[in-house]
Amino acid sequence: MTSEAPKRKGSRWKDLTLATSTIVVILLLVIVVQVATQAPPAQTAQGKDIGYKIATTNDWQGLAWGETWKLAESNNGTLYVAYRSQERGGQGYKAYVDFSKDHGVTWSHLGGRPISPGPEIQRVPALAVGSNDVLQVVWYSEPGGSTSGVDRQIWYSRWFEDAWTAPRIIPLHIDGFQQAADPSHWQEHPDIIVDRFDPNLVYVVWEGTDPTNLAIGNCRSTNCDTPMFTVSTDMGNTWASSPGGLNGTYYKLAQPNAESHSRPGIVQDSNGVLHVTWYRNDPGLGGRSLTRYVTSADDGATWSSETAPLPTSYGSDQRFPSMAADSRGRVYLVWKEMNMLGSQNQTLFSFLYGGTWSSPTVVHADQENQLNPTVQVDNQGNVFVGWNTGGPVDWQGDPPSSFDGSQIWVAKLNGTAWSARQVTNFATNRFVSFPVGSMKPSTVQMVWIEGNSPKPYTIKYTSFTF
Repeated sequence: MTSEAPKRKGSRWKDLTLATSTIVVILLLVIVVQVATQAPPAQTAQGKDIGYKIATTNDWQGLAWGETWKLAESNNGTLYVAYRSQERGGQGYKAYVDFSKDHGVTWSHLGGRPISPGPEIQRVPALAVGSNDVLQVVWYSEPGGSTSGVDRQIWYSRWFEDAWTAPRIIPLHIDGFQQAADPSHWQEHPDIIVDRFDPNLVYVVWEGTDPTNLAIGNCRSTNCDTPMFTVSTDMGNTWASSPGGLNGTYYKLAQPNAESHSRPGIVQDSNGVLHVTWYRNDPGLGGRSLTRYVTSADDGATWSSETAPLPTSYGSDQRFPSMAADSRGRVYLVWKEMNMLGSQNQTLFSFLYGGTWSSPTVVHADQENQLNPTVQVDNQGNVFVGWNTGGPVDWQGDPPSSFDGSQIWVAKLNGTAWSARQVTNFATNRFVSFPVGSMKPSTVQMVWIEGNSPKPYTIKYTSFTF
């Protein structure tokens, strides 16, 4: 006799097959989850994360721009950082200054709040500290919601006797925004320094326009803006076009010419001379820009005529100039310039000594797109330059993730040669800024914004020996 295996019941076999398949799928899902959680980070998030967290911001440009000062250190070692972020439970972006008394390890809001907790939208704060350790801050504000143009004005406050002074517009409210061609452009991008020798003297520059500028016509979206200057001789109480001038006045460092004058920055050299640079779209250059320059040897009472001292020997379109001055009478200048054969930008450098600018040189030639350069010296005269790679140059809202991977580079001038290295290698890093005053010997102090798109982003601080 032969035995015959019992026939399988069809429904039971289907149930067993289904159960087995389900178990396999679950096991595969578990494996996938484990692999995903243990997988190495994306290409833009490799390397060691450096620095200490200062704050978070939803604005990827919350620490822009490199030509204005964001970081300062007082005589007793207190660090200050100015940036833009949203107030918790508040309206719009606000200007903040955070401080640290433990070498940048921990940070808190100075005054426990934004500088001005009002409803206006605030942007691009810049700061400076005098020899008396009084902190001075400027930014621009706009009320928002206007149907007849955006009324952007330059605002000012200082931290004095453990409190912010009442924020106010300086040198006065400049009218005419209703007639401006571009309703979202007015007074903006201020920079500030305190005199090296007299902390009562405070200097502010910005780009803006007024009814006289607009009257020349043909302004288009440039609004015929020009670099403006105002000075205080009493530590910020009053402001005038020159020392001893009429309160509430300002001086135009260049006359309007229907071209855009953008992003002025100001420094003072060791001889007391003031230097201001900005970039201007020049007629005949097809919308490309040149760095413009003026000086004053009498605290802003009189100014030289504007010049364009730097030839475009590398490429074209000079933008975002940043300056620093040492204790030996030299002024150092960096800017981004576009390659003539493509859209790649490189960081260029020149220095002023004895009234003459040196021939421009590329700081570190590579295949990266270099943006937002900044420069500073240490107290032994060593020169440091920083920039970020990648992009974008500008973007409304969060940049696309295709721009992730930007990194901070720093270069040091050794005699006539540069040594450069990438100093960040985690996530995306942009908008490096050095202190407003000289740094400790061979020590780099810097703040920047870290984070892949989309928001939030982290504002960070570090210091290291170079």
